[in-house]
Amino acid sequence: MPLVEIDLADLRRLIGSVNYDQIKEAMPLNKMEIDEWFEDKGKAKIEVTHDRIDLLSIEGMARQLRAWLGITTGLIKYPVLEPKIEMRTKSVALRPYIVCGVIRDITLDDYTLRCLMQFQEAIDFTLGRDRKKVAIGIHDLNKVEQPFYYKEVGLDEVAFVPLGFKKEMTIREIIAKHPKGMQYAHLVNAEKVPIIVDKNNNVLSFPPIINGELTKVTEETKDLFFEITGTDMKSISDALNIITTSLYERGAKIEGVKIKGKVKGVFPDLEPRQLRINVSMANSVLGINISASEMKVLLERMGYGVVNIGKGRFDVLIPPYRTDILHPIDVIEDIAIAYGYNDIKPELPKLPTIGKEDERERVTNIIRMSMVGLGFQEVLNFTLTSKEKQTDFVKIKDKDFVEIKNPVSKEYNVCRKYIFPLLLDVLSSNKHRRFPQKIFEIGDCVFLDNSADVRTRNVRKMAAAISYSSAGLADILSVINAFMNAFDIKYELKPAHSESFIKGRCGDIIVEKENIGYFGELHPAVLNTFDLEKPVVVFEIDVEKLMRYLR
Repeated sequence: MPLVEIDLADLRRLIGSVNYDQIKEAMPLNKMEIDEWFEDKGKAKIEVTHDRIDLLSIEGMARQLRAWLGITTGLIKYPVLEPKIEMRTKSVALRPYIVCGVIRDITLDDYTLRCLMQFQEAIDFTLGRDRKKVAIGIHDLNKVEQPFYYKEVGLDEVAFVPLGFKKEMTIREIIAKHPKGMQYAHLVNAEKVPIIVDKNNNVLSFPPIINGELTKVTEETKDLFFEITGTDMKSISDALNIITTSLYERGAKIEGVKIKGKVKGVFPDLEPRQLRINVSMANSVLGINISASEMKVLLERMGYGVVNIGKGRFDVLIPPYRTDILHPIDVIEDIAIAYGYNDIKPELPKLPTIGKEDERERVTNIIRMSMVGLGFQEVLNFTLTSKEKQTDFVKIKDKDFVEIKNPVSKEYNVCRKYIFPLLLDVLSSNKHRRFPQKIFEIGDCVFLDNSADVRTRNVRKMAAAISYSSAGLADILSVINAFMNAFDIKYELKPAHSESFIKGRCGDIIVEKENIGYFGELHPAVLNTFDLEKPVVVFEIDVEKLMRYLR
């Protein structure tokens, strides 16, 4: 879980008249776990659950605890001043989306500056997937002139002084020599990259890499300009809402920015979303029996607004910073938190059963231990992924996927059928790590199946990958041999053809004439797609087929 360092005196000042014992008691009930607490030094470290991005700042923590403790309950209304700033955008292939916002009349000192930078980095790393999906730039607004322009330029077309440096550098030089450029070069692997300039062509930012020194934020800064770029519109809007509403807690004013171009509108949009809650459903899920009016009181302690209370239902107004609320069940969870988990009486199930470990899970754990014993490190990816990564990126011609009807992001529009493409994604993000790299994953893939009642079926699979400068078939074949011998399964390897792999360097894994998997050395075109510089060999097996031959 993300770890946030806080100043205890500042937290108590932001909350109001409370003592430290009240804070320590309330934190674990509101998805904040105390990692370290040094009252004598006035410092603490708090772990926050991944779903509550708004709690990654001390201001967000204070807002949540203030409502929970009954000091200020209900929905906070965030006035947004009329926009004076304009951002004009052109087509930017690498990061198509941008939103902006302005914070006026903020008071900054060394401590609040550090808090702001910590919050920015936390959002970049969590919601932003280490800047891949979302990257935040913060600037001193009074050092540049609007309108601003978001566009793409060539690597040698523009030069500016990057943050923390004194000498001008071209984009190409920043990628090659600047610490942040080298760290995030894989995010701008193209001949045209994003840049943000003002009306006088002064560079504010080269997202998602580095800001310009010109707009460096200092203790003298009074007005902040936020630009947030990324590959997903909802995520960058969420990030802007979270960071601007947090700074509102320090008495600053929020001002809109007019965006023109591919993205149009005024941001941030801080109007609350509305969601209908069924009272009987909430009671049924939680195993309690309370009225809509009682639920209203509980939800106001969690920062919601409640309106339109009717017969057996009501509407909740969701705060703009609660980007984790996607479904009524999320609101019901907050009812449970406010009600108190300890006050929900446990009940024995009416149908007694004798439990035992599922056979598939037992075999999965044995496979996991076997792969770790062979020197591999386990990774975990989402079952949802991009159809492009499952097909075009690895040269697989397959159209029959379980697809998401209305995906929030194109990165998650299908359920995976193959695991090895996701391993390539992991390798691509870890090129700066030490080699050789040996990783594996075991998990479910989802296939269409018209004979099943839900028209789909889950299949447990395992895939492994090895990458280093001399990686070849011998590496992966020795692993397959050790793996199959560990299960005392006789097998044979049969040559095969796949566009994913180099011709003559791939094949199928056969057990008693049944194909249970495949292996191969990845084709250079596939490596290039994932921006991988070293050879990669992989194998993938169907665990459920393997289980048929276990003795």
